[in-house]
Amino acid sequence: MRADKETVVRQAFYLGAALAAMLIPAAAQNKAMTKQAERGKELFLKSPKGTACGTCHTMAGAGTEVGPDLRTLASVVPPRGLVAAIQMTMTERVQEVKTATETFAGLQKSKQGDDVEIWDLSQTPPVLRKLAAKNVVSMNRTEKWKHPPASTEYTSQELADLIGFLKWAAIGQTKEVKVADVE
Repeated sequence: MRADKETVVRQAFYLGAALAAMLIPAAAQNKAMTKQAERGKELFLKSPKGTACGTCHTMAGAGTEVGPDLRTLASVVPPRGLVAAIQMTMTERVQEVKTATETFAGLQKSKQGDDVEIWDLSQTPPVLRKLAAKNVVSMNRTEKWKHPPASTEYTSQELADLIGFLKWAAIGQTKEVKVADVE
């Protein structure tokens, strides 16, 4: 019963976040990019410490649209919550995909008729694969695949810059995210 409650609470949170993101005026997204947001965008696209966020996510028209849309999350979650999301090791949507010949970490994009499209996360950058649904033996939540930023040791300033970019891209925030806001 507890797992069901947690699922309902999580779904309610995401629904609320999505609704909040839709209410943000488009004008807020037309603000000039701050220096902090510029530094954060650079980290988002080209992290010198590992796999960049933009390898799987897109923000402000930059990056690759594989993982979840971060705009909704960044529009309602405070900086420390975003740090927790960046540093989490597992994600809800990544599945261990098994076929008769292989097993790989994947993120389902779509299922249409007899075909399923799955982002193969075992490759960098992820590759979109189209498989016959009948060839997929199973898809289950995986504990083996780890969210790449979880092992990246960003400094507090780098996290503040990254979150500054996410907040700017999501809601047009120009207020600097301080180091104290992410610690």
